[in-house]
Amino acid sequence: MRHRLLGVPDMPTFEYQGLTIYYRDVRECGNSCGVPVVFVHGAGSSHAIWTLQINEFKQTRRVIALDLSGHGQSEAPPQGPDAEEASIENGYARELEALIEHLGLDRFVLVGHSMGGGVVMAYVLNRPARMPVAIALVDTSADLDLSRLAPGLLIETVETYLTLIRGEVTNEDSLAHRILVEEEEAKRARPEMVQRDLRACDRFDITDRVEEIDIPTFVIHGEDDDIIRLGVAEDLVRRLPRADIALIRDADHCPMVQQPKEFNRLLRKFLEWVDRQVSES
Repeated sequence: MRHRLLGVPDMPTFEYQGLTIYYRDVRECGNSCGVPVVFVHGAGSSHAIWTLQINEFKQTRRVIALDLSGHGQSEAPPQGPDAEEASIENGYARELEALIEHLGLDRFVLVGHSMGGGVVMAYVLNRPARMPVAIALVDTSADLDLSRLAPGLLIETVETYLTLIRGEVTNEDSLAHRILVEEEEAKRARPEMVQRDLRACDRFDITDRVEEIDIPTFVIHGEDDDIIRLGVAEDLVRRLPRADIALIRDADHCPMVQQPKEFNRLLRKFLEWVDRQVSES
């Protein structure tokens, strides 16, 4: 499914296990770029969820966002009773590794939302040849068990629907509103993609390994998130050796779209801190 957001050009691709994977790669900072940042979307989503961050940070650094297999424009793996189930650790995290190898990145920051946060953590725990200098985790958990998250998923679905209805009633035409509309349309159009992701999340639990993620970590969390509760985010921060947390008011599971100015301000401060650490090393 091709997203209709204005200004999205044809995207470059690379091959991974016979699949064509699409990604955005934007840089408008000339010779004064900061550390590159790679964004990873969540379940049933695509690179388009990061549009407001791509637009914000492309002036100061190289910005990359991929469509995981079966999402956005990327090809889906074969379906059927004998098809291999989706996996965060050995599937999506390996796709991310293949992208970073394809681009030849050395010093970079990974930013992951929800399931994408699990992908980022799994990437680090897989000990790839190219490690990030820092990571940012957005409304995610070390344990994405669906049975625990299901009540929150229902609440968030209703709240998103009401938000979209309010936008239509008031004739809202903001980019944030269009992003949410396209997200919901994509999920309704491809229920098999969503189910595949939810099964992958259901099997994801790295609680006993979180302490191994010994790199600077910034946890950003929507204060009203009903899927990943605040207490879960705080527990994640306690388990991570080098983590800080920031809460975003009046935001639930997608603070980068619901409160983009505050989200971008917080992420910018973290990225600028990373730039200074890298320049001093």
